[in-house]
Formats: sequence, structure tokens, C-alpha cells
Amino acid sequence: MNTRSIRKILIAVAVVVLAAGCATKTPYDYSAFKESRPRSIVVLPPINKSPEVPASYSVLSYATRPLAEAGYYVMPVTLVAEAFKENGMTEPNDMHATSAEKLRHIFGADAALYITVSKYGTVYQVVNSESLVAAQAKLVDLKTGKTLWTGSAQASSAESN
Repeated sequence: MNTRSIRKILIAVAVVVLAAGCATKTPYDYSAFKESRPRSIVVLPPINKSPEVPASYSVLSYATRPLAEAGYYVMPVTLVAEAFKENGMTEPNDMHATSAEKLRHIFGADAALYITVSKYGTVYQVVNSESLVAAQAKLVDLKTGKTLWTGSAQASSAESN
């Protein structure tokens, strides 16, 4: 290959990268979140829709730390689990069905984070394996019952490839 060909390829790649960078995604509307300004959050044990049994509490253990580091008071996980257990609720589906008003009365939190785990675990292929986690979440104002934020995330061990 001569330098002209390489230069043309680099220009084409640069144009594609710039065009992709200019593509705009509709920004998320944070007005309800800014209006509510929650200071304390109760993180409910995630609903597990994956075949892996430990997914719910494994994701829960990683979900609370970033919130606490961001400056929110996060209700202690053991306190939340014990409060639900004492009231006969051991399944995350039952916990998620509890009304916002009731959660506010019990925990005194400003907001609740509802998480659903859709993928968790390792997928084995013929010559490869990939560990992955995918979850959806929503933050709900416990005073009004309004959804303040929704989002989803996925992480995979194959992302470095």
C-alpha cells in the first residue's frame, strides 16, 4: 500500500468517527430528580430473572457503594433485609410490590431504588467463556410515587476484547 491509500483510509475513518461523535442521543430529563432532591435511598433487593441463584444479593452488594460515595445516605442492606424478613417478606418480588407510602413510613427514606437483574453468570462457548451482568433500575420518590430516574446497564468480561 502506498501513502495515498493509507491517507485515504485514515481520512475515511476520521470522517466516520466524527460522524458517530456528532450523532446526538436524546438527553435524559432529570427535572423530576432535581425537583425531588432525594438525600436518602433504600435499595430493595433486586428481582432475579436470571437462572443464577446468587444474582440478586451479589448485584445488591455492588449497587449500594456508588450511591453512598455519591453522597446519598443508603439504608443499610442488612437492616432493610431484616425489616422485610420480620414482616414475612423474603422474596424480592414481594418487596418490590410494597407501596411507596409504606416504604417511606417504614424506612423514612426519600427514594427507593428498584433493580431487576436480567442476565448474570458465565456463558460457555466452544473455545471461549464470557461472564456478564445486565440489570435495569428505577429510582422512585417515596413521597409522591413518581419515577425520578430509570436506566439499564450491562457489563461483560469480553468487553476488553
